[in-house]
Amino acid sequence: MKLLVIVTSLILFIINPIKAIDLKIVYIDTDKILNESKAGIDIKKQLDAINKKNVSKFKEIEKELVEEEKKISQQKNILSKEELEKKIKVLQEKVVKFNNDVKKNKNDLIQKNKNATEKILSSLNSILSDYALKNSIHIILQKKHIVIGREDLDITSKILDTVNQKIKNIKLQ
Repeated sequence: MKLLVIVTSLILFIINPIKAIDLKIVYIDTDKILNESKAGIDIKKQLDAINKKNVSKFKEIEKELVEEEKKISQQKNILSKEELEKKIKVLQEKVVKFNNDVKKNKNDLIQKNKNATEKILSSLNSILSDYALKNSIHIILQKKHIVIGREDLDITSKILDTVNQKIKNIKLQ
C-alpha cells in the first residue's frame, strides 16, 4: 500500500512538476496593517480612552487609600490596640482589592486588544485569500520573516487600502 502511494506521488510529480520560477510569491507587513489601518487606529483610540478612564479612577481610589492610611497613622496613639489592628486589617483588605482590580482591568484591556486584533486578522485572512486568488499568487509571506525582498513584491499598501475599505471600525468587547 505504501509503495502504491509513493509510486503515485512520483508519477504525479514527474508528469506535472511545479517549477520555482512559476511560483508567484509576495509579502505583506501585517504589523503595519494592524497599526495603520482605520480599524487599527480606531482600536487604539478605544483602548486609550478605556485606559485613561481606568487610570483616573484608580488614581482617585489610591488617593483615598493614602488618606485613610494617614488617618490611621494619626490615630494610632489614640486608638486601642485592637481597634488599630482592625482598621489596619480593613485597609490592607482594601489595598489587596485595589491591586486585584488594577490587575483585572489591565488583563481585561489586554484581552480586548487581543480579541479586536484577532477580528482584524480574521478579516485580513479572507482579504488575502481573495487577493491571492484574483492575482494568481501562490504564497503570501509575512514581512518579518523575510531577510531580503524586492520592493515590488510588497503588497502591504494595496492590502491596507482594501482593509480600510472593508473594515471601518471594530467594537471592543
